[in-house]
Amino acid sequence: MANVGSFDRIARAVAGGGLALAELNGYLGNVEQYIHYFAIGMAIWLVGTGASGTCPTYTLMGVSTCANFSDEEE
Repeated sequence: MANVGSFDRIARAVAGGGLALAELNGYLGNVEQYIHYFAIGMAIWLVGTGASGTCPTYTLMGVSTCANFSDEEE
């Protein structure tokens, strides 16, 4: 079940793509050698959760950024 709303999905995809580009192009400077694998892993996580619309961390915390339309239909 999806728990990531449309704005959240777009923000995650843009942030993940930007982080991946910054890391792969060397824009992170001297810090890059220390956080290389973390930055790539975070970029993959952000793009993956943005594309799928489901975030396992949100599930564990009981959070959802999806709009709930069930209240309006009644």
